[in-house]
Amino acid sequence: MKLVVALFWSVCIGQVAGYIMTALAGVTDNVFWTLIVSLIFGLFVYLVSKIAVIEPSESK
Repeated sequence: MKLVVALFWSVCIGQVAGYIMTALAGVTDNVFWTLIVSLIFGLFVYLVSKIAVIEPSESK
């Protein structure tokens, strides 16, 4: 479920960022490629967070 939420927000934020960048550059917005790049970046960030974060061990 966390993966679905992470991908959802990466798509939302990616689309907004893509729209702003293409509007500033004065080019047409390609929604498909922005979606693909957002999903890949979101998946990459999710996988890095799962690999890099070390869970604290319980010590008594």
